Amino acid sequence: MTTNNFFQSDLPRIYNIVQNSMTLQPKELVVATLRDFFSNDRFYSYRHDQWGYPQTPGLINTLPTAGINDSVTTRVFIGEAYRFDVDFFPAILVKDGGKTSVPISATRESYCTNWGELVFEDGYGNIKTFPTPRSYEFKGAYEGNITIEVKAKDLRARDDLIDLISLLFIDISFNDLYHAGLIVQGVSSGTPAETQDRNDFFFTQTITLKCRSEWRREIPICSLVEIINFSVDIGANTTETSIIAPNMTIDITKTLWEMLSAL
Repeated sequence: MTTNNFFQSDLPRIYNIVQNSMTLQPKELVVATLRDFFSNDRFYSYRHDQWGYPQTPGLINTLPTAGINDSVTTRVFIGEAYRFDVDFFPAILVKDGGKTSVPISATRESYCTNWGELVFEDGYGNIKTFPTPRSYEFKGAYEGNITIEVKAKDLRARDDLIDLISLLFIDISFNDLYHAGLIVQGVSSGTPAETQDRNDFFFTQTITLKCRSEWRREIPICSLVEIINFSVDIGANTTETSIIAPNMTIDITKTLWEMLSAL
């Protein structure tokens, strides 16, 4: 699953924003999940062109089976809006339904410290690890909805797509979205509807995903720590005895005459 989750602005770098999944990332994650899912199907197969857009050519003189065993055309449109001023059915349209900022705690987890490690090793192979502060962390959450509208020219296609999409976000892709930073808390579908299209009808229904995502800033403090004093003990110190590292032992040999002279 791939997304175009990047910002062209310099502001996230300036203000140390490492995660801000309010609108862009959740919407593109849902679109990418749907495209990956239906690209594995043979009947409702999703196909894209060399630029990554849905493969929607003119269907005049095209066989009804086009797209089943080839890449002539996609058999389902998945995206945010139509590329052309023409209708392509069935279509799955993803739209953002709005978000609300929800603090994780009353303090927004302010000034939680991320810790790193400094490792020291002497010439005798003794290793000591020290925790060091790296950044202060601020974070919060978003809760809201993403709507998926299904449009089709027949009832069977609409109902098939509604069932498949619902199960996709209820279970099949739940863990993948969770690890990508988007939690689907619930899935609900609206009332089916019919809309007249000139001399024909197309059938619609909307699925609503109740979602939760997060934002996070990490303010680096490594450059603010001027000096850290360490006390390094070489050897294994226990409650009963102190075992000195064997490589640090110094042996001195004295004669009996030297010992008597020292009295």
